[in-house]
Amino acid sequence: MDGTHRFRRDIQGLRALAVLPVVVFHAFPDRLPGGFVGVDIFFVISGYLITRILHAELREDRFSIASFYVRRVKRLFPALYLMLLATMLLGLVMLPPAELRELAKTVVATVGFFANFLFYTLSGYFDGQSELKPLLHTWSLAVEEQFYLVFPLALTAAYRLRPRWLPALLWAAAALSLAWSIYELGQDASRAFYYPWPRAFELLIGAIVAVGAVPKVKGPLVRDGLSLLGIVLIVGSLVMLSDDRPFPGLAALPPCIGAALVLAMGEDGESLVGRMLGASPLVLVGSLSYSLYLWHWPALVFGRYIVLRPLTAPEAVAAVAVAFALAWLSWRYVERPVLKWRMAHRPVLIGGAAIMAATTALAMAVVLTKGLPERIDPAGRKFVAAAGDSSRFRAACHSGEHAVIPYARLCRFGDERIIPDTAVWGDSFGAELVVALGEKLAPERRSVLQITASGCPPALGYTPSNRPGCAAYNAARLAQLTGDPRIREVVLVVNYLGFMADTPDQQHSLLAGIERTAQALHAQGKGLSLVYPIPRMPFVAPTALAMQQLRGGDPLRFGQQRDDFDRGDSPVSTWLDRIARATGARRIVPAQRLCGPRICPAYMPAAGVLYFDHAHLSLAGARYLLGGVRI
Repeated sequence: MDGTHRFRRDIQGLRALAVLPVVVFHAFPDRLPGGFVGVDIFFVISGYLITRILHAELREDRFSIASFYVRRVKRLFPALYLMLLATMLLGLVMLPPAELRELAKTVVATVGFFANFLFYTLSGYFDGQSELKPLLHTWSLAVEEQFYLVFPLALTAAYRLRPRWLPALLWAAAALSLAWSIYELGQDASRAFYYPWPRAFELLIGAIVAVGAVPKVKGPLVRDGLSLLGIVLIVGSLVMLSDDRPFPGLAALPPCIGAALVLAMGEDGESLVGRMLGASPLVLVGSLSYSLYLWHWPALVFGRYIVLRPLTAPEAVAAVAVAFALAWLSWRYVERPVLKWRMAHRPVLIGGAAIMAATTALAMAVVLTKGLPERIDPAGRKFVAAAGDSSRFRAACHSGEHAVIPYARLCRFGDERIIPDTAVWGDSFGAELVVALGEKLAPERRSVLQITASGCPPALGYTPSNRPGCAAYNAARLAQLTGDPRIREVVLVVNYLGFMADTPDQQHSLLAGIERTAQALHAQGKGLSLVYPIPRMPFVAPTALAMQQLRGGDPLRFGQQRDDFDRGDSPVSTWLDRIARATGARRIVPAQRLCGPRICPAYMPAAGVLYFDHAHLSLAGARYLLGGVRI
C-alpha cells in the first residue's frame, strides 16, 4: 500500500468477505445464492484504494501515469501469468481440441484485458457450459483494467481543471453508469453483466468514498451503527439475491453501498465492524484474496474434467482446498516478493510487455493449430467431431433470446415443394428434431414447420426467470398456429429435465402451461404428439466420450444413470400421461429408444453419438429417436 496511508486490517477482512462468498457460490451454488456479489464488493474496494492513492498523488503534485501502470504490473501480472501458464499446461493434457482452442483464445483475451467482451460473445445459449470455461472468471479483471485505462487520465484532467468539481463529477458519472446498467438490463442482460460501462458505477462508488465526497460521520456510536448497516446490506445480498435475477442494475446497489459504508466508517478510526473484519484469519484470507480468486475457478473446472460430471460436495471441497494451497504458494512466493522489488519503471514496463507478447504468441499457436487435434487418436477425434452434429439452420430458423422469427418466415423441412401439415413447437430441443423429422417426412411428400425458441418452452402463461418475453411469445405462436388451417399436427418438445432444477412452483407452472397449450390446440382440432423427457448427460457428451477413449475407458459406459433419469422423468411423465389421455395425443417416449435398464448412454454404435452437448440431441440422436415413430 502507498506509504502515505496506514495499513487497514478491515480492508483485508472486507476482501475476505468478498472472495469467500464467490468461492462458496462457485463450489456450492445452492448454499449461498448471492455469493456472486463478492465481485461487486471487490470493485468497490478497488475503486476506493486506487482512487485514494491517485487523489493523494494529485494533491501532492507527484502523480505519474508510468508509476501507476508499474504498480498495476507488479500487483497483477506475476500471479496472473503463473495461473495462465498452469491453466494452458493442464489444458494441453486434459482438454479436447475445440475446448483447448477456446481456452487459448480466452488466454489471448485475458492478456489483452478484453476477456469480458469475448465471454459476452460466448454467452449465447449454445456456446457451451460456463462451468467448463477455465478462464471465465477473468472477465472481472478485464472490467477493472478497462476502467483504469480511462479513469486515471479522467481523474487527473478533472482535478487539474476544476478540483472543487471532482466530487460532483464522480457522483454524476456513477449515476450515469447506474442508469446505463438499468437500461441495458432491459435490452441485453448479458451485455449489462460483462461490459465495463454498466459496471463502472461500482468502482466509482469506491472512488466517491476515497475523495471524501460523502458526509463525515462524528462519534463512535454512529460510526459503529453505519458499519453494521454496511455488513447487513452485504450479508443480506449474499443470502437474498440469486443468479436468476437481472444483475447488476439496482440489485447491485445494496452490496456496493454496504462495502462503501464499511470503507467510509474505517477512515477516521476503527469501527465495530472494522475490528471484527480485522481478525487475523480474515486478514490472512484477504491477503490471499487475489490469488485465491485466480486459482479457485480453474481448480473447480479441471476437477469437473477429471470426473466428467458435476462435482460432489466432497470433491468440490477438495478442489477448493487445492485452490487455497495454490493461492498461499502464489502469494508467499510470487506476489509478495515481486511487490517488494525496487526497480526502475522502464524494466518493469518492458518486462510486462514482453510477458504479454510471449503468452499471446504461445496461445495463438494453439489457436492456429486448431487445438492440436493430433493429441487424440482417430476414434477420439470422431467423438469430438460430434460436437458439430447439430442443425446448421439454427441461425436462420431458430428464434434466439432477442430475435423472434416472424411466422411467415419460419423454416420448413422435408419436401420443400409441399406446404407443411405438421409443426414442431418447442424450445431449443426441437431444433435438431425438426430436421430429422423433415428427413423422415420427405419421402412421403410432406414437410414440417419449425417453431423453436431458446429457453422458451411452449407452455402458455409460463415465464422462465431468464426469458421475460416467453409468455407473450407463446400466446402469439398459439394464435398463429390455431389460425393456420394447413397445420393439422403439432409436436410439443421441451427440455423438461433442464427445468426440473427450478423451484417446485416453477415446475408446476411449466407443466400446467404445457397442459393449457395442449388443451388449446386440441380444442381447435389440431392433432398432438408429446415428446416425453429426453435424458440429460452429466457432462458434454462428445468431450466425455473422447476423454473416456483417451483414458482407456469404455465410451458405452458414459451416460445418465437410469435411476437418476427415472427420478426426474417420473413426475413429468405422469403429468404428460394425463394430458395424453385428455387430448388423445400421441406419446413419443425417448427413454424407450435411448435408455437401457441401467444407463441412458451418450453413444450407441448403431447410431453414433446421441448428443452434441450435455443435453441436446445430435442430428444422429434425433434420427435414431424418430426411427421407430410415425407422425
